[in-house]
Amino acid sequence: MATPNYDALVSKVRDWSNKPEVNTIPDDVIQDCLRYSADEAYRLLRIPPLEEIVTYTIDSSDSIGANNGNLSYTRFSMPEDLTEFIYVRSLDSDTQQTAMFNQITDKRSFFDPYAENFGYSNYRWMWQEGKIHIKPQLEVGTIVEIHYYKRLPSLNAAYSVSPLNYLIPLSDALQPYMVIVATGGTNLYFSTSNGAKLAFSTSEEAAAYDSTVTTVMFEGNEVPHWMRDQNERLLIWGALFNLGGYLFDDTMEKRYQSKFLENVASLNKEEKWRRSLGGNVQTNVITNGLI
Repeated sequence: MATPNYDALVSKVRDWSNKPEVNTIPDDVIQDCLRYSADEAYRLLRIPPLEEIVTYTIDSSDSIGANNGNLSYTRFSMPEDLTEFIYVRSLDSDTQQTAMFNQITDKRSFFDPYAENFGYSNYRWMWQEGKIHIKPQLEVGTIVEIHYYKRLPSLNAAYSVSPLNYLIPLSDALQPYMVIVATGGTNLYFSTSNGAKLAFSTSEEAAAYDSTVTTVMFEGNEVPHWMRDQNERLLIWGALFNLGGYLFDDTMEKRYQSKFLENVASLNKEEKWRRSLGGNVQTNVITNGLI
């Protein structure tokens, strides 16, 4: 697996730790500390590089208790990389908004058909066991858009070597997702059909199109990663503070924990300033009749 940026990051953490001996700090310990650093950053950072928007189209299997009044609702899976919701809304086939789900309820109120629906919206939702629950029940074919904060791929994630990741118009040497290697990689098999070069996972599949099959071995390139590629300092501070715990070095742990948290606060503050500029910020307050 070709991960030059990740390998360089591991080396930088070792350099900063002033512990060049692998016997003192094995590479796998540094790798664990980098992963812990990233995990903590996902819990604390609320910035655009960690935002994602996905859509989901409701089908019949998502309808629970169909035609059963207040007991009916829609249920579907949450994005696997989600850390925090920003908003959930529904769209029609022309991607025009049909509803904004502003009202989040607790689980007992959601499932209680006699619970009073406070607030200004008839659309209620909540999440449970990795699934989003929505009332009233949505029609089949409704598009739900979810905007959320996400986890990024693993720091050492690499693209898989597969026909889908091979771009036919480009030569083998110019492939963006994989690189040619002599050993230790994964083979792709190529044949020609009607003058077009085709890639396959097995030689049998390739031979079905043309008896002349070419074999090339590739290794997946490193997947881009915002923290590793553009803000490695945050990961280094976090890894060093975790290494301080591993080494029972309280001074090192406290020093780099402080730097890590300061870096997180600086990034979040920068985003807050960015959101406050360019226009007037409006806040809606729901009093539920208290005023």
